[in-house]
Amino acid sequence: MEFEIDQSRFLAALGLAQTVADKRSNTQPILANVLLRATKDNKLVCSATDMMISVTETIPVEVKTPGALTLGVRYLHNVVRTLPAKPLRIKGLENHWAQVIVGRSEFKLMGQAPADFPELPDPTKGVKFTRVPSHTLADLIQKTQFSVSTDEARVNLNGVLFESNGELGTMVSTDGHRLTKLSLPLAGPKLERGIIIPRKGMLEIKRVLDRLNGEVGVAVDGQHLFLQADELTLSVKLNNVVFPPYEQVIPREHKRRVTALRDELIDALRRAEVMAPEKTATVRVQLAPGSLQLTADNPDLGVAHQEIEIEYQGEPLVAGFNARYLIEVLEVMDTKQVYMDFQGELDPCVLRPVDGPDYLGVVMPMRI
Repeated sequence: MEFEIDQSRFLAALGLAQTVADKRSNTQPILANVLLRATKDNKLVCSATDMMISVTETIPVEVKTPGALTLGVRYLHNVVRTLPAKPLRIKGLENHWAQVIVGRSEFKLMGQAPADFPELPDPTKGVKFTRVPSHTLADLIQKTQFSVSTDEARVNLNGVLFESNGELGTMVSTDGHRLTKLSLPLAGPKLERGIIIPRKGMLEIKRVLDRLNGEVGVAVDGQHLFLQADELTLSVKLNNVVFPPYEQVIPREHKRRVTALRDELIDALRRAEVMAPEKTATVRVQLAPGSLQLTADNPDLGVAHQEIEIEYQGEPLVAGFNARYLIEVLEVMDTKQVYMDFQGELDPCVLRPVDGPDYLGVVMPMRI
């Protein structure tokens, strides 16, 4: 096997492959490798997987001798990253070794047998792709990914719920302390029921979408979600669990409503968060006609008090919330003004944009 490839193009493909590859597997060390297949029609097929997520990217190259090899993706990426932006020559040697040459620089890397690399999910077997705008899919992920649970024991919360009726796409995530939900027009796949995309899968989909413009192909076969764009295919194994009935968490009514300038509210929360207890980021929210006051009391540091002008409907209220949770919801809203809806001091706060898409964040209260 021998081929020549542009350094920058190869580096981009390896950058994506190394985020997918499983570099910590003790039982299958080959999962830390990237599979490189040079074809007769001058293409290089790069593949990586951790058995949950798989990526395959096809790159035009100059192939001198077709063949395949697998190399440790982290080390190969580190080598290519240090080389100048010139064509590289990569040649397979005996015993699965490979030689990387550019100019007067030469590296020899030890690989493994390509036959040992696992077979990847095949999206060509009866799967129908639907073209969707990449920016819409990226927006759905961006505005919900931060509230996915990182607690591995709560498997049903370790991903985002994706629902699509062919006209509207909705993503929902929750970690038990907060919930975010976004619905956008999306002429995407028509799903009989919602699917749960695991947290790492969401991050890899977003990483791919950030590289693209225009449309991408999306397909679901029951076990996997496939994303296809240009010469790249990403597959994500879905979480086979039941997402909690999130509609029951979202309050349907409110007794109190705040209308505030988003940027002003974020700034006040950030200043209060500086003084809030580090682990809980608890701030005291006091509401009255025309005024929202934020107080952070840290026995080890001191007290911070902020006040901003608001429009307010309802009786006065004092409640506690995690400032970081409120900030993260507000930061992804594309709106000048926001609503904050409340019932009582032990009920959640619901944040919505005054103008904008169908988006909301639910933040549970904290005792103060």
